[in-house]
Amino acid sequence: MSGVVPGARVRRTGIVYLTLLALGIAGALLVALRMEDPASALAALLPTLAGAYLAWSAYRADRAEAVVACSPAEVAGRLADAVRRQWEAEAVVRRLADPYPLPVAWRAADPDLAGASTSEGLAGRDGEIVDVFTRRVPARRLLVLGEPGSGKTLLLVRLMLALIERREPDDPVPVLFPLASWDPVALDLRTWMERRLVQDHPELGARAPDAYGQVTVADLLLERRLVLPVLDGFDELPPAVGALALHRVNEALPYGCGVVLSSRPAELRAALRPCGAVPARLAGLAGIHIQPLGAEEVADYLRQDAGGPHAPAAGRWSAVTETLGAAGPVAQALTSPLMVSLARSVYNPRPGEGHGRLPDPAEMLRLRTRTAVEHHLLDAFVDAAYRPHTRRPSRWNADRARPALRFLARYMERASDGTADLAWWKLRRAVPPALPRVLTGVLLGIVAWLVEGMVMELAHSYTPEDAPVRWDQRGGLGVVAAGICGGLVCGLSACLTVLALCVLAVAPDATTELVLNRLADGTALTLVGVIISGFAVRSRPGLRRPADWDRRALALGVVAAICYAVAFGNGCGTVHALLYGVAAAAVGGDGVHTERACPAARVRWHFSTQGLARGLQVGLLIGCSILLEGLLSDVMSGGDGVQYIAPSDPHAAFWSAVQTGAVFGVACVLVHGLRAVPVDLGTSVDGRALLTNDRHTLITCVLTATLVGATGIGIQGWCAVLSGSTRVWGADAAGSPLFAFVVGLIPAVLTGLAIGIRQAAWGHYTVARCYLALRPGLPYDLMAFLTDAHDRGVLRRVGAVYQFRHIELQHRLAAHEPVGVR
Repeated sequence: MSGVVPGARVRRTGIVYLTLLALGIAGALLVALRMEDPASALAALLPTLAGAYLAWSAYRADRAEAVVACSPAEVAGRLADAVRRQWEAEAVVRRLADPYPLPVAWRAADPDLAGASTSEGLAGRDGEIVDVFTRRVPARRLLVLGEPGSGKTLLLVRLMLALIERREPDDPVPVLFPLASWDPVALDLRTWMERRLVQDHPELGARAPDAYGQVTVADLLLERRLVLPVLDGFDELPPAVGALALHRVNEALPYGCGVVLSSRPAELRAALRPCGAVPARLAGLAGIHIQPLGAEEVADYLRQDAGGPHAPAAGRWSAVTETLGAAGPVAQALTSPLMVSLARSVYNPRPGEGHGRLPDPAEMLRLRTRTAVEHHLLDAFVDAAYRPHTRRPSRWNADRARPALRFLARYMERASDGTADLAWWKLRRAVPPALPRVLTGVLLGIVAWLVEGMVMELAHSYTPEDAPVRWDQRGGLGVVAAGICGGLVCGLSACLTVLALCVLAVAPDATTELVLNRLADGTALTLVGVIISGFAVRSRPGLRRPADWDRRALALGVVAAICYAVAFGNGCGTVHALLYGVAAAAVGGDGVHTERACPAARVRWHFSTQGLARGLQVGLLIGCSILLEGLLSDVMSGGDGVQYIAPSDPHAAFWSAVQTGAVFGVACVLVHGLRAVPVDLGTSVDGRALLTNDRHTLITCVLTATLVGATGIGIQGWCAVLSGSTRVWGADAAGSPLFAFVVGLIPAVLTGLAIGIRQAAWGHYTVARCYLALRPGLPYDLMAFLTDAHDRGVLRRVGAVYQFRHIELQHRLAAHEPVGVR
C-alpha cells in the first residue's frame, strides 16, 4: 500500500491524459491524409500545442502538491510499518520464538570500551532491553558487545520490534544497518546509510519537496533524526579500517544522535587503540556485554524444542545435557545462542517430522575441541536445512544446494565493494565485464536486422516501388542502439553481428565490397551511438581537453575512415568517419559509468528544455555531416558512377540530412527524458518483486519510446512527403504518407530497447544467471533457490538483499570443505 493516494491518483490521470493526447493527434493525422490539403490540417493542429502544454503544466503542479501532502513524519510512520513487517517475517522464518525466545542476559560493559560516564543499572535480560535503552540510557546511545554467535543480532531485533511497538508519531524509526556491507574508506556513514535506505526501501530515493532542499526523502529522514541507526556487526569490518570506521561513525552521529552499535569486544578494543594514531571514541555510549547461556537454560531449551521434557525426541539429549555443566568442548560450544540454534536444527525434528532418521546428538561428544564442535554444527546445518519433508517438497537437496551455497559464500567474501550482501542486481560482478555488452550488441544487431527487414518488406508490398528489399543493407540502427546502450564494445559486437547476417543473406554471392561497406557503416554508426550517449547522459556534455579524449573512439574513427575510402572509393566517407571519431572522443560516453543503487521499478517521461537542446545538438551535428557530404561529393571525389553515402542532389541531400538528424536527435531526447523512479515504500521489497518491476521497466521503455519516437519521426517523414522529397526512408514518396510513421517504428523500438537495457538491471541479471548456470552446481532459477534457502533459514533477508544466517556460516562455507566427525 502506497500511502500517498493523491499522488497515485494524479499519476493515473497523467497517463490517461497522455494516451488521449497521442490518440487524438494520431487520429487527426490519419483523417488529414484523406483530405485534399493535408498541410492545412497539420497547421490546424499547431494551436492545440499551447493548450496541451498548459494542461501538462497543471498536471505536474498537482503531482508536486500530492508529494508535499506527505510530510516527513508520515513517511517515517510508513517506514516503521515496513521495518516491523520485515523483521516479524524474518523472526518467523528463523524460528526466533519457537518454542520460545532464547534467554539472553547481559551485564554492563567494561568502562574502557564504552564512552558513558556511568554504567549503573544496565544489567538485565530478555525483554528488559527496551527499558534499558529508553529509561536507563538518557542519550539513547547503546553499545552491545558479545562473542561470535552470542545473540547480538537477536537482541537488536527484539529491541527494534519493541521500540516500534511503543513508537510515538515523532519518534525515530529503528532501522538495522549491517555494517559488513559498508566500506568506510570509500563512503562516509551518512551517505552509506542513505544509499542503504534507498536500496531496502526504494521509495525513499525520490526527491523531497523543494521546500526541504535538493535532497532525497532518505536524506531528509536522516537529517531530521527520524531514523535510529542500529549498526550491526562492527566486528565484520576489515580490521585495517576499524579505527577509521569509528571516526566515521562519530563524525556522522555526534552526541545527541541516537545510535545502537554491536561488536565483538576484541575488534572494538583494537579499533579504539590504533597503532600510531589518535583513537576515536563514541561520546555518551553506554555499553552492555551479553553473557553466555547457562547449562540449565540450554538443556531446557533443547528438550522443549524436541517436543517437551517427556517426549521421545527429548530423551536423545540426555548424554549431552549431562555434560553441559562441565568444561568440555560441547558445553563450551553450546553457551552460544548460535550454536544452540544450529544444534536444535540438526538434531531435533521439525513439526510433523519424526526423529527416527535424525543423527544422534551424542556424536558431538566424540569431538575434542570447541572449534571442532562449532565446525561440525556449521557443516551439518546445511544437511539439516535441506532434509526432505513431506509437507514441504523442494527442488534442491543438500548435495545440490551445497555447491551453490559455497559459490555464493566465496563470491560474497571477495565482493569488489567489500559487502556481505547478496543482491541479484549485483551478480553482474561475477561475470566478465565485457560479456553483457557483447551479448547485448549481438541481441540488438539480430533484432534490428530482422525488424528492419520485415518492416521494409511489409511497407514495400504497399508501395508502387518495384525494387526489392535489400537484406544485405539492414541492421544499421541496431548498431546505433548498441552504441547508446553499451558503448564501443557493444556497438562493435552489433556491427559484427549485422555483418554476419548481411553476408548470410546473399551467400554464396557475398563480395569483398559488401563486407567493407558494412564494416564502414557499422563502425561509423557505433560512434554515432557513443555521441548520442555522451550528449544525453553526461551531466555537462562539453568538449574534453585533447589530453582527455577517448583514444579508442578516435582510433575507431580512423578505422572507419579507411574502410570508407576503400569501400566507396571517395573522400566523403573518410571525412564523415573522422568527424564522428573526433566528436565521440571529445563528448562521447562509453556505456554506463555509474551503477544504480537499486534496480528500477518503473520509468517516467521527464521533458526538459535541456534534453531538447541536446537532441537538437545531436541532430545538427549528424545531419550537417550528411548534408555537407552530399553537397561536397563532387568536390571530394567526383566522377560519375562513384557511390556516395549521401545523395549528391542538393534537394535529396537536404532531406536525407533532416531525416537522419531527426532520428538521432529524437533518440537523444528519449535517452535523456526516460527516467527511472522508485517503487512505493509500502510494497514488498522481496527480490522477486523488484526483479519483476525491473523487467516491466524495460517493457515500459520500449512502449514509451515507440509512441514518442514513431510520432516525432513519422511527422518529420510526412513533412518530407509534403515537400516533395524524392525518397522517404528508402521508399518512393508516391506511396502512402502513413509509411513514414510505420518505418519510424524501427528506430523508436530499437532506441527504447537500448534505454531499457541500459536503465534496467534485469538484462544484466539474466546474462549473469545464464553464465553462472554453466558452472557445476549452480541453479538456473537463482531467485527461486535464494527464496528457498531463505525459507529454510540458511539465508536471511535484510531489506532487498540476502545475507547468510550468520557470518560464521558464510566464512565456513567459503573457506573449507565439509569435514566428517573426528
